[in-house]
Amino acid sequence: MELSEKQIAILQAAEKIFAKRGIDAASVREIAKEAKINIAMISYYFGSKEKLVDHLFGYRIKSFHSQLEQIIQNTTMTSFEKLREVLRSYLDRILEKPEFHRIMVREFSKRESISDIEEKVHELKLKNLFYINQIINEGYEKGEFKRKVPAEAVIMVVIGGTSYLILNEKIYLKQWGLKTHEEFAKYVHAEYYPYLIDSLKAIIQYDEK
Repeated sequence: MELSEKQIAILQAAEKIFAKRGIDAASVREIAKEAKINIAMISYYFGSKEKLVDHLFGYRIKSFHSQLEQIIQNTTMTSFEKLREVLRSYLDRILEKPEFHRIMVREFSKRESISDIEEKVHELKLKNLFYINQIINEGYEKGEFKRKVPAEAVIMVVIGGTSYLILNEKIYLKQWGLKTHEEFAKYVHAEYYPYLIDSLKAIIQYDEK
């Protein structure tokens, strides 16, 4: 189902409140206030807070999957360029939408998370593994990569490191003498991203020629 501009605006407002308060503690009233709409509008568009949460996860995950599929299907890129682009897309995604990343990590780590959310997060993680494995197999068969490493190795070392930075943003803002998320995002791209690429090359033993 395609979402209207109004529905997307409500989801974006909910995302901010959920990241700040947690899904359980957040109220529909708070979301309506953030979105500058009447509470009845949320009920009209989504029916309940649970359905709103479900739509938020579906919206974010679907758009990221579409992005990854475009990379996989690109016939002009080498396997390493595809892998590097997946990494950049993931980095851009969590830097641009840190609220959603925090919601996902917090909700997925709960002992009793909402079943629909858990299912969607599982779907996201499994598809990420599938896409990365597909690129690694392609690169290995073409001789670009020296090792046919499991996708889990790439995710744990490279993507896991990025996730750690985002979840500890407050600490690193202070450590690096920065004040805003925008400054943080720029610093990560300029100073941290090159090390991620080096880590990626080491894992797959990619040798530039």
